[in-house]
Amino acid sequence: MASHVRGMSSRAAQAERTRQQILETAQRLFAEHGYDATSIQMIADELGLTKAAVYYHFRAKSDMLHAVMEPGVRRIETLLDEADAMRGRRARIEHVVGGVVDFIVQNRHYAVMASSDPAAKRHDKDEHATQLAHRARTLFFGEHPTATERISFTAAFSVVERLPELVDLTDEELREALHATMLRILRTP
Repeated sequence: MASHVRGMSSRAAQAERTRQQILETAQRLFAEHGYDATSIQMIADELGLTKAAVYYHFRAKSDMLHAVMEPGVRRIETLLDEADAMRGRRARIEHVVGGVVDFIVQNRHYAVMASSDPAAKRHDKDEHATQLAHRARTLFFGEHPTATERISFTAAFSVVERLPELVDLTDEELREALHATMLRILRTP
């Protein structure tokens, strides 16, 4: 991002920094208070900005949630693109699970918010998220997965919803537990 900002005018670079600060603050407040309990005014107050300044960068609070969740969506898309080029179901599953687990551990606050906040869950149910889940399931099990494969896929990725209960684990403990559990669930007979 630094090289991207360097090529901008100083006004554009400042606007981009402000936008990033708004996103970082929104993400933190969403994680602390929940999306619905976080207001635009809270975000503005935290940064010493006016609500109008926040609205200059984001037309609605939902746009902030979308922007906060976008890196996770892009990471999943990249993992699926990489897995698509791999031969063998086991290699594809291990690659995607490993990448998802690494992302979760590196972004625990994001993952906890995404798994526990009702607004984030509503976001996960959007058409794009549904398409990504279908694409992943197809990469793992083909166009016509069995009932067992469908249930194992849903169960493996639902484990993430239990993250708020696992905050006491170290990063390494969480990584090992998620990786082992998800792979075990996905190894259907």
